[in-house]
Amino acid sequence: MNWFEVDRAGLAKVLERRGKGFLLFELVGNAWDEAATEVDITLERIAGTRNVRLCVRDNNPDGFADLRHAWVLWASSKKSADAGKRGRFNMGEKLVLALAESAEIASTRGTVLFDRDGRHQSRKRLAQGSCITVVVRMTEDERAECDRAARTLLAPAGVATRYNGEELPHRAPEGRCELVLATELADDEGRLRRTQRKTSVAVHQPLEGETPMIYELGVPIVESGLPWHVDVGQKVPLAFDRDNVPPAFLAKLRAGVLEVMHGQLDAEKANGAWVRDAFEHHGGELSQTTVAAVLSARFGDRRVSYDPSDPEANSRAVAAGYTVVHGSQMSAAEWSAARGAGAIEPAGRVTPSPRPYVDGGRPLKLVAEEDWTEEMQAVVGLAKRLASRLLGTGISVRIAMEPTWPFGATYGPGHLVFNAGRLGREWFGGPLADILDLLLHEFGHHHASDHLSDGYHKALTRLGGALASLALAEPALFRLDLTERQREGALHG
Repeated sequence: MNWFEVDRAGLAKVLERRGKGFLLFELVGNAWDEAATEVDITLERIAGTRNVRLCVRDNNPDGFADLRHAWVLWASSKKSADAGKRGRFNMGEKLVLALAESAEIASTRGTVLFDRDGRHQSRKRLAQGSCITVVVRMTEDERAECDRAARTLLAPAGVATRYNGEELPHRAPEGRCELVLATELADDEGRLRRTQRKTSVAVHQPLEGETPMIYELGVPIVESGLPWHVDVGQKVPLAFDRDNVPPAFLAKLRAGVLEVMHGQLDAEKANGAWVRDAFEHHGGELSQTTVAAVLSARFGDRRVSYDPSDPEANSRAVAAGYTVVHGSQMSAAEWSAARGAGAIEPAGRVTPSPRPYVDGGRPLKLVAEEDWTEEMQAVVGLAKRLASRLLGTGISVRIAMEPTWPFGATYGPGHLVFNAGRLGREWFGGPLADILDLLLHEFGHHHASDHLSDGYHKALTRLGGALASLALAEPALFRLDLTERQREGALHG
């Protein structure tokens, strides 16, 4: 005695939400699973009715291995143990039959008819292959949907697939990779089990108007959320309604596609949710080249990370044309992958601010005062005089001899160091404009340390104005060829 019955009308209502394109996908997928080299699909309106006739025919020499599978659900299928076949539960044709007004399945082992009176078998046989014909109620919009669906199929190599007499073109992939992905296989007792298996994944460019999809062996099944179609070369683990894939499967697939397609990323693609999903779950597995390509597409080739330990370095980076990437612009997983791949460095390492004094560093090599030239003594005197007038404070001045030290001079509050090793001894002999240029630059740091800050900029303009006024009022202050006694006389004489 049967345990339960299937309400065909109720099943048909459930299937309607999948759209009529799935009729093609189920029948064509089954035909491709066979040892066929040709598959013909025809879809035509039956004159004077609201019905269409859909026929899918293949040239598999053996036809149906067991004709009972045409109407028995959940029977053990030879395809279930082969990850490279689409079938699972002997269900594809039955779902199609649920929507049919009538149907005929003809094969090398006989024919089965389905009509209002039920199911009938006939001795009519085909010489080769199988032919499934269904009559389905279909609006013109639904028929047009089937036309579009047929053209999204990715026909396997070696199988000429025609739709209403027109061969579907072979689409060459944009890229291809091998991934270990979850799939479904039957065990020795016929139970489907999830397992991991290496398979080929092909990436295809969608045609105009197509929604990027995940394909299972050439048949579209669910949207991918990727910029491309992705054709998985084995059974794809699906929910019973075949409307989604497990999140872990999707993340791994996205990471694999990112790895093979990173060369085609632009800013829009690189900022897509699919890229962030790939980083979140598989960022540590992505190659250095891929991580760098993502960051280049998002932020450009000249990029640094914000460096809180060196605020001025961030401003210097912007001024030098770098994009400063802040913490909130990437997730923790993305930052981890970026740093692990060496794809971004902190601003303090790329555009460091002048930081001449470091705790524990080697002391500067200084020129003893008794070894100063007359020109050096004159410049030191000028610096002290101008500091007193412009800054309102006395300062100490030293001269270093450090050719490898990258600074011509440095200033800390009340303390100025000239580096003769970088400036050269001749610099102290003038011209005066160059000496004043350096002094103004260093005196600006009396008010602000960051070269690119607004405070430093304002300090320079104030000092420049004060310096000009001072030069007009007391020109003798700027004479480098006068002794202090002579200068005092020039100022008060």
